[in-house]
Amino acid sequence: MTSYDAIVVGAGHNGLVAAFYLARAGLRPLVLERREIVGGACVTETFAPGFRASTGAYVLSMLRPAIWEDLRLAERGLQVDQAGPSLVVFDSGDHLLVHDDLEETVREVARFSAKDAVAVRQFEADLAELAALVTPMIDWTPPSIDLRRTGLAATGRLLRHGLAHRRDVVAAGHLFATSATQLLETYFESEQVKAAFGWHAINDSVLGPSDPGTAYVLLHDHASEAATAGVRSWGFVRGGMGRVTELMAEAAREAGATIRTGAEVEEIIVSDGAVRGVRLSGGEELSAPLVLSNADPKRTFLDLVRSTALPEKFTATVRAYRSEGTSMKINLALSGLPHVRGLGGGVQPYHRGIMEVSGYLSDLDRAQAQAQQGIPADDPHIELVFPSVHDPSLAPEGCHVVTIDVNSQPYTLADGHWDDLKEKVADAAIARLATVMPDLPDLILHRQVLSPLDLERILYITGGHALHGDMSFDQLFVFRPVPGWADYRTPVSGLYLCGAGTHPGGGVTGANGRNCVGEVLRDSKRRARRRTR
Repeated sequence: MTSYDAIVVGAGHNGLVAAFYLARAGLRPLVLERREIVGGACVTETFAPGFRASTGAYVLSMLRPAIWEDLRLAERGLQVDQAGPSLVVFDSGDHLLVHDDLEETVREVARFSAKDAVAVRQFEADLAELAALVTPMIDWTPPSIDLRRTGLAATGRLLRHGLAHRRDVVAAGHLFATSATQLLETYFESEQVKAAFGWHAINDSVLGPSDPGTAYVLLHDHASEAATAGVRSWGFVRGGMGRVTELMAEAAREAGATIRTGAEVEEIIVSDGAVRGVRLSGGEELSAPLVLSNADPKRTFLDLVRSTALPEKFTATVRAYRSEGTSMKINLALSGLPHVRGLGGGVQPYHRGIMEVSGYLSDLDRAQAQAQQGIPADDPHIELVFPSVHDPSLAPEGCHVVTIDVNSQPYTLADGHWDDLKEKVADAAIARLATVMPDLPDLILHRQVLSPLDLERILYITGGHALHGDMSFDQLFVFRPVPGWADYRTPVSGLYLCGAGTHPGGGVTGANGRNCVGEVLRDSKRRARRRTR
């Protein structure tokens, strides 16, 4: 066996971040990536001659300031263009533009309700206050029930933070328990306004906005704000999202990590309750006393680790972990830039931001109810972005790329197979967009359609779930991925989980990988102290 100090399974962004911090601490880590490119769900790929798009994640938000600084990403040339406003276009033909500038948003909301225009200021202020409670916890390891693992320090920090924000703790508890619909109805009367602020609630889940536990998703935009990060905290990456992981890989290699692509891990080898290394699909075995898996929890514990190496209850809980995606991705190669009917030509503000084609919250509930039954929704919420407006290098001169995310598309179908259905579903989605952007169909030169099953096959994420599992209250913080094992450790000594299936969940934050390494190094110091006694 070739031996390393640590092996990282998967070169997604969290795996690369973990490798960097391991190497910076003086270890010799090896990163093994199944595909021929690094990046995991954070990649840029050619989908038509001359056209490139981000296959998985397509906007950058919440990447931790410490990671920007430690990996020197700005110095390495990572450029992020600030996102423009979000345009929500409703089936009724109404539209509402949500700006970063609160006063502009207030003026937009006033077109629908004078009462709501006043309420939106309080709504934003209340969410910002709750974000101040929740956001710092992104960079923390959740406290463990076993104090021998994380000690009293983590629990004490959580208690001190709760006391400092005790006025907000009850409000936060309500936010995590209630539905987006119920929360929004305490502020707004307009169905358009409620939908414009509430469509986030159905992202990467089959829950509808009226289901309990969906309101916390409304914190997302506030949690992505970082005063020290500027536009880097929310925007479009020049070169696509793959540029982020290319530069992370560069930083990891410079720090001393080795990265191998085209190296699929077939098994994480466990003996006598401790990890011993990995076996690749070709039979090659590599030894290491530490293995960090950037794969999702189900892939890690149900496929890569033999069930006999894990407690039966742990395996059963992982099996019950909800990790089925609900989104179809469509990348379009266009001969020009499409426009929303009645909003003018040329590059419009919404072309620089995110566009939503949506029904009201009750319509989203119906679409999600269809998805829960295994039926692709008839009129799903659709999100689209125009990355080539920010970065013309993604398409030939005069042409554009549009990335579309179609919601309420269940991984598990009640009838049929995604390989047979996906083109029909894509046709329906584009036909719906054509009611808003009549010029779109005639501009299409080529399209790439990725069903939830395709996303699983290409990106190797169980169920095609981009976040490595639902981010509902029962699968967050101390419960993610399994109660009792939220501190990046596992029942196997030396085996850690560092991907999006750990706290703080999905999104290109890098916090999962960085936090995990903090626990790896803490355990290493603890073992070293025991040896010297």
